[in-house]
Amino acid sequence: MNRLLNIGFINVGHWTFNNNILRYYLTSHQATRNILYSFVSNGVIKYIGKTTMELTRRMYGYQTPGPSQTTNIRVNGKIKELLQTDQPVDIFILVDNGLLKYGDFKINLAAGLEDTLIYEISPEWNFSGKNKLEVEKESDSENLIIVNNPLEIKNQINKTFEVKLGKAYYNQGFFNVSQNHSENFGADKALIEIQLGDNSKNVIQGYINRTANKNGTPRIMGGITLSNWIKKNYKQDDILIVNILTNVSIKLNEKGKTTA
Repeated sequence: MNRLLNIGFINVGHWTFNNNILRYYLTSHQATRNILYSFVSNGVIKYIGKTTMELTRRMYGYQTPGPSQTTNIRVNGKIKELLQTDQPVDIFILVDNGLLKYGDFKINLAAGLEDTLIYEISPEWNFSGKNKLEVEKESDSENLIIVNNPLEIKNQINKTFEVKLGKAYYNQGFFNVSQNHSENFGADKALIEIQLGDNSKNVIQGYINRTANKNGTPRIMGGITLSNWIKKNYKQDDILIVNILTNVSIKLNEKGKTTA
């Protein structure tokens, strides 16, 4: 474990398993991209991977793996095995500060270090079997949203609804969509563009979660960037006006404005 700490890995969260539900908790860097991450239990490095997507989206892949996501399914099972025996599973990351270059070319730290760390440390979960030496590499392609669903067609919608910014919505970077507007949004895990205010260039990428609510209605996940924008522009318990532009894009109105 000290080998990771010595090169800059930091603890940003952990996993829990209660009532047969696996969940991750991140205390920081939810929206950070281009990182190395590691799952560690009692100081033992169990898994090392890299991702170009937001950390919270990559962890969601392990929390709720799709039927074809073999790495996510395998690691999901490993995490549960430890937690069921009251062993902790912590989440560590190494952030790329963008300073590493070769000549004029920026070096992707995560891509450059992953192979070396896996080879040198040999984390148990990076191998497909105890007697196999080949590394089963994590790939972001496992988490790409590929949905053959008519809801994924970007048809213009132009509808509006209100969100009361209670404690959770105000602080945690997400909000739910009511049943009345559920059909206007894409499928579970589909990416969604979120325009923050009137500036059409101020757009972040979130995703749609249709498993968080028992009735399958969408939860719009925008992460820490969404949370920061809401806190900058609103007070808790204010009403946020959301314009549905298409089934995979929305606009959040600035306070006091009600039209797209």
